[in-house]
Amino acid sequence: MLQLDSSPALLVIDMQNGFCHRQGSFAKLGIPTDPTAIVPRINELRSAFRAANLPVFFLRTTYSADYSDRRARDRADRLEELQGLMRGTWDADMLDELTPRPDENVVDKTRRSGFLRTTLENTLKERGINHVVVTGVGTDVCVETTARDAFQLDFGVTTVSDASGTVDESDHLAALHALRNFGGTAWTAEVMEALQELSQKKSS
Repeated sequence: MLQLDSSPALLVIDMQNGFCHRQGSFAKLGIPTDPTAIVPRINELRSAFRAANLPVFFLRTTYSADYSDRRARDRADRLEELQGLMRGTWDADMLDELTPRPDENVVDKTRRSGFLRTTLENTLKERGINHVVVTGVGTDVCVETTARDAFQLDFGVTTVSDASGTVDESDHLAALHALRNFGGTAWTAEVMEALQELSQKKSS
């Protein structure tokens, strides 16, 4: 049975138009991610975290207009030609179904890990967060990298199997298999049950 540490937070990774929308830049590059199945799960978890007065963090890949903050070795593709994930554009925005609310945290990143060159670690620690529940895309790229880094930084980590996704199902499953050694995985229903148990402990 899943148990969450005393002060968890929800991480929602890269659920942006560029990665997930059928008119986004990644779809134009031929690498679309269909979020249909995971958006309701993420919103279910988001509502539960908010009801429990626990924080929600949206992680967002965004680049400057000249892409000077993008990894140089990645710059041979057509993303820049499409002005993909450029800061301040529709492509970089979250999907409409997951628009962050004013009291929800948005952390911009330029690398696959949500912790590298961002404010995330310090913000989590300042708020006393000791466990992260990880959702979003892609399971085998930014989700896995962020979960691994969170584990190395001594956070409890749970990656949500049915609230994360990637282009290929076999890659999704392989990433989840690897993450058993980096905090482990759980289903949305298991996280909801653990949140309820945590709330009961705090109120008793």
